[in-house]
Amino acid sequence: MRKLLSCLVLSLGLLAGTAHADAAKLYFGAGFSDGSVEVVNGNDRSLGTLSATLGLQLLDFIGVEFEVGSGSDQSSSVLSEPLVSYQAVMLRLGYRWDRAGVYVLAGQARLDIDSEFNNSDAGNAFGIGINLFGNEKTALNFHVLDFDDGAFTTATIGFQYYFGGFR
Repeated sequence: MRKLLSCLVLSLGLLAGTAHADAAKLYFGAGFSDGSVEVVNGNDRSLGTLSATLGLQLLDFIGVEFEVGSGSDQSSSVLSEPLVSYQAVMLRLGYRWDRAGVYVLAGQARLDIDSEFNNSDAGNAFGIGINLFGNEKTALNFHVLDFDDGAFTTATIGFQYYFGGFR
């Protein structure tokens, strides 16, 4: 009985340690973008975009990132009546030096683009970015994402917050 109880306590301790480590790898962010949407039979159109990111760093160099965004050519309708909205799930591969990190993103995205522009509704998402850490938990973030072979592209500046720090 004593051995069973010891194993149970040890297992719970390991699970609690693992849960604490997982929480330290979670991050979120927000950003402002200049988005460009490809218009069928016309010139590309520039849209102001807001985005939010939630990610989980699985190892030092690999993670999973979920990003949502909304864009419009009028600031009053970015969230209420966007011309473009997207959701993307991407694999994040990167490398960090001291207080800077570079990464690439690749995954799938769902797009909701106003029909006057084009009829893209899903596709691949590819990107590249850099984080400049001000301290252990916060970073200035720059990244560029390309959706569905150029149907929609964003260049974002924002911040990311790492629970428990990035190290």
